[in-house]
Amino acid sequence: MNSRVNVRVIMVLGVFAISGAAILIRQAQAEPIAIAFYRMAFAAVLMVPWAVYDLRQARLTAASWRVLVLAGFFLALHFALWNTSLFYTSVTSSVVLVTTQPVFVTVFGALLLGEIPTRRAWVGLALAISGSAVVALGGNSEGASRLAGNVMALGGAIMAAGYFLVGRVARRTIPVGLYGASVYGCSALFLLIAALIFRQPLTGYSGDTWRSLFLLALVSTVLGHTSLNWALKYLPTSMVSVSILGEPLGATILAVILLQELPALLEVFGGILIIAGILMIWQQGSAQDPQDGEAGGTEKASS
Repeated sequence: MNSRVNVRVIMVLGVFAISGAAILIRQAQAEPIAIAFYRMAFAAVLMVPWAVYDLRQARLTAASWRVLVLAGFFLALHFALWNTSLFYTSVTSSVVLVTTQPVFVTVFGALLLGEIPTRRAWVGLALAISGSAVVALGGNSEGASRLAGNVMALGGAIMAAGYFLVGRVARRTIPVGLYGASVYGCSALFLLIAALIFRQPLTGYSGDTWRSLFLLALVSTVLGHTSLNWALKYLPTSMVSVSILGEPLGATILAVILLQELPALLEVFGGILIIAGILMIWQQGSAQDPQDGEAGGTEKASS
């Protein structure tokens, strides 16, 4: 790739591919955990050729599998909570809150790994938390229903943070294709069990729903996430990470066009606070971990 401009174009397309996930989930006539199961199952199958190629240069040990299963567990909880939130609150609130993942990564990093945030990062944390409170209390949905959805979206962000912290360890030795196929497969298994426990139907869908489920896997998961991971080979990790902040904007635009769902003023204001806070936190992350490279991969994009 000779042109950095072309790389940026692909990165932007990747962000918009991820941004479409919330719309596809809303359009699918299925239960939220069932949607998450098929998204992960189809994505795992689509990643198999890449994983087979990676197996030529890497092997999974018992220790590797323990990490992969744990990452899959966190990812399953992330999608189960986030998908469900979209049925209770607005697309804007849900996506803005679920992309607060870096806030929780910073907090957990300080508590568990001894990675003490800088003063600037603490200010960013305060901004992001304030913005989350504004979004959680604002919006156009009914009070109790909206609050439940917003809490689930925040729960999804916490699970995504756990997934990222576990995955950061795994990706030091496991190639991205093999990692993705394995984690998606483990996540699909956990989600299948959850769907059966909660008696969510897994069959009887319309053709349009099957199409939405497949597009979630192909566009939002494989193409969207992989485009960002590929861009990391050509652009600084900090630039790719900050690009994820385009997801709430893209999701909101698509929600207005396709669902006629206008964001409330408080949602917009809270979203601005969250984005400003995450930018400050990510500036610390890019300064501390400039060599992250491919290991910073796909999973920075949580949805």
